[in-house]
Amino acid sequence: MGAERHRRRAWLARANLLGVLTLALGGWGAPALAAQPPTPTYMPTEMVHSILTPAQVGVVLGELHEYSIDEALLQMPRFNKAGRVKLPSSNATMLGVWASESAAFDSAQGAEIRPVAVFNGVPRAGGLNLESASTRARMLAAIETTLELGIHAVQLDIEPYPTGAGFIELLEAIDGALERRGEAGGLSVVAPGDTGTWSPSYTRRVGELVGRFDPTYYDSESTTAGEYERWIEQGQAYVSENVPGATAIVPIIPSYGPDPWHIPSVEDIANATAALRESLVLGDRAEGAGIWWWYGFYEEEPHHFDSAGDRAAWLSETLALPFSP
Repeated sequence: MGAERHRRRAWLARANLLGVLTLALGGWGAPALAAQPPTPTYMPTEMVHSILTPAQVGVVLGELHEYSIDEALLQMPRFNKAGRVKLPSSNATMLGVWASESAAFDSAQGAEIRPVAVFNGVPRAGGLNLESASTRARMLAAIETTLELGIHAVQLDIEPYPTGAGFIELLEAIDGALERRGEAGGLSVVAPGDTGTWSPSYTRRVGELVGRFDPTYYDSESTTAGEYERWIEQGQAYVSENVPGATAIVPIIPSYGPDPWHIPSVEDIANATAALRESLVLGDRAEGAGIWWWYGFYEEEPHHFDSAGDRAAWLSETLALPFSP
């Protein structure tokens, strides 16, 4: 906890300084990168849970733009077991700031960076019960409340990955709510990267209800690059076969420090990109790629993880992939 507070203070201090410099220089001097396919990244929790000034958010938008990231995935408070989200007023304020500053940045830079509210939940015995209609209704109400704050897109991240009918019914309800608001296609879902968690029919139905399907290619426990790349290629073949063609497939690839399931020298952006390149050659689909997560990729997790190689691979290799049209 102490390290997290120290990191947050350091980030805020840097953002304050850069915000002042940005205002003094009159904007971002770097030219915009060429237009790219969908390129989301997961943001640190403080991007919503801390109060940032518009200038500080502008700094982050400039950093995202530098790496051709077009979607900031903002972590919301987690659903409790009843399906409610306790949204502090500071979170509501920050969602509004992100919405307004993204629009202003896009207008000024000719860019398009979309803030997305990511809703997390943990289904388990005695916890979040997706088979309960009342629980799903409360989850939908929480999402609709967030949309009133100016956010136009939602991602659902429910792990361990649900396999029951309740999850499908929840997706149907969220999809319908977005469509009624004129935001059809604004729902994306975090999906398993393996071939066994979701059956072909379940994968297909999930894909029918979302605008974007994001298989997660990390924490595979692979110990060699070849093993990891084969795992991704198998996952890409599976989702390409089963996700409807109208739904974008945007794999999420890793940039973060070690854990019991993840070796950074094996699961990294260069190796993941090599696998995606091979899968595209074989005729599988990927309309873009995303990163878990922005802190590891950009901030480098000081004293824990050096992501310089990931940044170089993203710019020179990932963004150059022949993504599906």
